[in-house]
Amino acid sequence: MPLLRRFSPLLLLAALASACHGGTRGGSPLFTLEDPRGDDHGDGELRYPLRDDLPAGSMDLLSFRAWPESGGTRFEATFARPIPVPQRRTVDSAGTTLADQAKLGFYTFNLDVYVDEDRQEGSGHTGTLPGRNLSLAPGSAWEKALILTPRPYEARDVLRKLWRDTAVAEAQRQQGAVSESAVHALEAQVEQRMEAQVFFPTRVRVFGPTVSFFVPDSFLGGPAKASWGYAVAVTGATLERRVELPTLLGGMTAPPAQGMMVLGIGPGVSKERFGGGRVGGTSQSPVVDLLVPEGVRQEDVLGVNAPGWPAVVPAPAALPQAPEAGGPGGQGDAPAAPVPNG
Repeated sequence: MPLLRRFSPLLLLAALASACHGGTRGGSPLFTLEDPRGDDHGDGELRYPLRDDLPAGSMDLLSFRAWPESGGTRFEATFARPIPVPQRRTVDSAGTTLADQAKLGFYTFNLDVYVDEDRQEGSGHTGTLPGRNLSLAPGSAWEKALILTPRPYEARDVLRKLWRDTAVAEAQRQQGAVSESAVHALEAQVEQRMEAQVFFPTRVRVFGPTVSFFVPDSFLGGPAKASWGYAVAVTGATLERRVELPTLLGGMTAPPAQGMMVLGIGPGVSKERFGGGRVGGTSQSPVVDLLVPEGVRQEDVLGVNAPGWPAVVPAPAALPQAPEAGGPGGQGDAPAAPVPNG
């Protein structure tokens, strides 16, 4: 569970390395969240694929930070192991290399960040993107999603098609035949929704165990705030354009077992997916690691009959101010005591 504390030597080293490579611009981070080492096992049963480039610890998230940068916010995630760099090995008969496919400098993971900007229950979305099989708690519903993935343009195309096809199918269910002009109107609505709600970073830096990515103020409405809620999840990445349509409207609820460029999970062990899947369980989450507030267990959130996943709020909630001196029962303004997360 994340804690606000002083930097460990590993995190300090990563920060210095990032700064030397043109990453953060000095000063203090907007917030820092830390996650325990060694909890990269999903619901407790997940096992890594039998691959040399995915040893245990590869997707073990240790910290998530945000730094102010001109025109936006640079987010930074640090893992327990150095991030594998795409090599120039051929991956298909056309001579395409892994480095050609994953041009941002990483290829093994996705990092989802769901941001609850208003902290109001009933406002925003509780579902996550396809394939995560994870829902947020009602009080942590998000307004913005930051999806760091090795192939952002392809992932955006997949999500656009998913939302478009789902919207058209729902229109057909309600109206019967749908005119071409109506389809175009639905496509315009989907595009507006994507522009407003989901951002796929393309300004990315990878150095050792740390990846950083830039999100402009134009998307978040300003710099990231420590008073917002952040729900951060790590999944394995597949570079294939793979998606299975969910059965419910919107593409944000009840995602399929394997979805948008996410490495799935199944029983036994395999080179192609994560192991530790439940026999007969088609909705098990393939999430490897995620941030949870103090007092909440990751294994419970990802387990059978799991409760909603609560976001983490880096800053303590604001307390009501004490009455001014001379007011009823007042002795002047009192300093607000810190409130722990969770």
